[in-house]
Amino acid sequence: MHANPPFSSAPPAAPPRLEAVDVLRGFALLGIWLVHFLTSFAGQRGDGLGPSSPMSAGTAAVRLSVDALVAGKFFSIFSLLFGLGFALQLRSAGAKGQPYAARFVWRLVLLGALGWLHRLLFEVEILHIYAAVGLLLVLVHHWRNAWLLLASALLFIGGLGFSYWLAPATALLVRAFGAAAGNFLAGEISGFRVFSVAALFLLGLYLGRRNAFADTAFSRTFFSRVLLASAVAFITTRLVYSCMPLVLGPGAGSPLRFYDVFFTLKSLAVSALYVASVVLLYRRPFGRRALAWLGPLGRMGLTTYVLQSCCLLLFAWGARRYVGPAPLPLPAVLGAAALLFAAQAAAAHAWLRRFRYGPLEWLWRSATYRQWQQLR
Repeated sequence: MHANPPFSSAPPAAPPRLEAVDVLRGFALLGIWLVHFLTSFAGQRGDGLGPSSPMSAGTAAVRLSVDALVAGKFFSIFSLLFGLGFALQLRSAGAKGQPYAARFVWRLVLLGALGWLHRLLFEVEILHIYAAVGLLLVLVHHWRNAWLLLASALLFIGGLGFSYWLAPATALLVRAFGAAAGNFLAGEISGFRVFSVAALFLLGLYLGRRNAFADTAFSRTFFSRVLLASAVAFITTRLVYSCMPLVLGPGAGSPLRFYDVFFTLKSLAVSALYVASVVLLYRRPFGRRALAWLGPLGRMGLTTYVLQSCCLLLFAWGARRYVGPAPLPLPAVLGAAALLFAAQAAAAHAWLRRFRYGPLEWLWRSATYRQWQQLR
């Protein structure tokens, strides 16, 4: 019998980077940036900066576009890639003979601490949820692939049920935990956040096991099928929701009580459509040239995500100081969003020409292994 290899505090050797995954993460960060920036400054949310008068045609068009193509779509991609990252880290540690589950739990504790600090600055925050739900990956990482897919599907269904019965579910939580804690838990779970994050974590773990993002014949066939299926699902969901007044009858009124369920289904379909499109496009020469600039943003995704919050706060401060409560013109909002994201991309490119990791990634990795990692 061979002795078990001694435990080492050194990080496992990094596997070859999947460039398509970095690009996809950068694409998700672009979408998250658009959601946060436009909802803050283009009249989507009443924060004192959006217009108080009726929306113009341009603002209404932006709002409809954000709702149909952006809102709720890119956090899904970000969550999927978190589960995929766990699968890749687990594979790398296994190849070196190192246990990783306990290390990953410590990594989640650190992420949760960063998430709560980030929440002090920016209310719309997801890292603390990632840290809590990420424990599920530790519990199920030994499961067979079929069980992972089944659990992911059940979590999706559970989230849809919670969205449909939000009011009674909130009342149950309030009775069980009190008003403050119950409403807080309902707020964290509502909008399909916890259920969808958990389901997408498991789906990402499954795809990582199948090596779905490597450039193989299986991967090309798989994402081609996902592209077709997600397009059909999006069109079908949209048509069914539009036809519901006819099905329910004239006395049923608007199908608004079904909105959260159909919005979730539509968002998942569009997210899958984006993932398949970006992966397939990146594997063509012209697509690689067009999308490669997103790669550095994805490589330092945690830093980029927190930097975006800082940019939003600084822009909000500048708008209040130099513009005041007057509405910001839509062209100015769109131009500022584009310029600030271009600045983030330039900063990521410049940083990674000199360093191996983003600054927060380096600190997170060093704290995970409790030794300073080589940065340059």
